[in-house]
Amino acid sequence: METTKTKAPVFTAKVDGNYGEFVLEPLERGFGVTLGNPIRRILLSSIPGTAVTSVYIEDVLHEFSTINGVKEDVVQLILNLKELVVKFHTPGSKTLTLRAQGPRSVYARDLEVPADAEVVNPDLYLATLGEGARLVMEVRVDEGVGYVPAEKHGIKDRISSIPVDALFSPVRRVAFQVEDTRLGQRTDLDKLTLRIWTDGSVSPMEVLQRAVAILREQLSFFDQSPVIRVEKEKPVAAVAAPTPATPAAAPTAAPVSTGLTLDDLGLTTRVLHNLKEEGIESVESLLALSERELKKVPGIGERSLQEIKDILAQHGLEMKP
Repeated sequence: METTKTKAPVFTAKVDGNYGEFVLEPLERGFGVTLGNPIRRILLSSIPGTAVTSVYIEDVLHEFSTINGVKEDVVQLILNLKELVVKFHTPGSKTLTLRAQGPRSVYARDLEVPADAEVVNPDLYLATLGEGARLVMEVRVDEGVGYVPAEKHGIKDRISSIPVDALFSPVRRVAFQVEDTRLGQRTDLDKLTLRIWTDGSVSPMEVLQRAVAILREQLSFFDQSPVIRVEKEKPVAAVAAPTPATPAAAPTAAPVSTGLTLDDLGLTTRVLHNLKEEGIESVESLLALSERELKKVPGIGERSLQEIKDILAQHGLEMKP
């Protein structure tokens, strides 16, 4: 019986401003969710962007203040500023300034922006100033990833600056849908549709390409040669029945305490690394192993064993045979 082979999936895109719709089909059954779910999670959590991180307002000491002649209080003004979208042309934090005199309404386009940045949403409403009101402020914008609360980043250019919770992600929303599709006689195939909305600082196509690159980089770690870890066998102590004729056993010697770390011994970098990879961090833990047990550690051969024994001898120490 002749079967229809799955051809290479076809990728199509439709982008309209801040919205993009991307379709990949046909995929083998199950791969729609396998690809769609991690891409969506990366888009929402791991794409770098910019956000307001602190605000300085003249004559304002804290966020629960009011400003004379300004309709909005400081809390509402900061909420409006959190909607500000700034696109950077060079890396590094940027400071936007505002000097406004009432009566008037203030918009994002009224901010003075450095030459290496631009406001993506200039029509964003910020505040309304009454007769004689004056509003002077500095808005700091930084680059970052994900969501960082104000108490965690703690960015303040001045003592009276107010830190702001920062949502750096330029991706506003992501949705994916998996539908049945067919190829010839085959009807057990997947069609993956991704829908992406951004804040306008970056295109939906660009954020999708970044997400795929991040996923590819993470998966590439599985191409490395794995480090084989050897489980140390725990010896089972044999319990002998007591006999009247058996003399009392000599007390067990206490573990050697040197106060030295492996770094203090002067071992070569390679040997030191191999020991630490197995959790052997101190000289005491090293002396607790026999030569036979030490040879089971990955990377420790006869030459490395001899090096360890020689260096221990220099410190007046000796391994268990």
